[in-house]
Amino acid sequence: MFDFYETIIVMNLALSNFLFENKILRTESAAILLRFWNKDKMLKARELLLGFQQKDSNLYFVKKGCVRLFVVDKNGEQINLGFGYENSLITCFQTFIEGKPSLISIESIVDTELVAIAKEDLMPLIRSNPEIALWYQSMLELTLTGHIQRQVELLTLKPKERYDVFLKRSGHLLNRIPLKYIASYLMMKPETLSRIRARIS
Repeated sequence: MFDFYETIIVMNLALSNFLFENKILRTESAAILLRFWNKDKMLKARELLLGFQQKDSNLYFVKKGCVRLFVVDKNGEQINLGFGYENSLITCFQTFIEGKPSLISIESIVDTELVAIAKEDLMPLIRSNPEIALWYQSMLELTLTGHIQRQVELLTLKPKERYDVFLKRSGHLLNRIPLKYIASYLMMKPETLSRIRARIS
């Protein structure tokens, strides 16, 4: 029985490592969960994974590449809300949880490879397996606290301080994401970000 579980885990090594990070899932539970991450998705650069007002009941794991979450304001300007990159989960929780049309769009920045689990597969696992339920709760809590932290930073930090926080938290994205996307994410104009970077270098 153990050989079967270990085979599933080895076949999905990147996702397995991600699931084991918080030490909630034991081998058996992780293998059960991994079996249902079976929907592969390939995106070319600047291809939409989810469009505004669309619905999507999948939770995605980014195996390779990078995506951005954004909205379009009343002036037609795109405002970046966040990024998904290797070894992270991505979805629009509004449509995933509530089934409502999405208020955001998700677009690949570079060629991106994802694998997904459908909500209709995940929910029965959550109801039947306490470890998977705890893992899902932990994932939601981390997402919520991350969003709250970001809102506090946007409201209380100066532009230079926001950029410093971005470097510490997500500096590995700096050379992979256009600076205009980062500026938008940090709620500043591209020229402001350029001046900040010029002063640092």
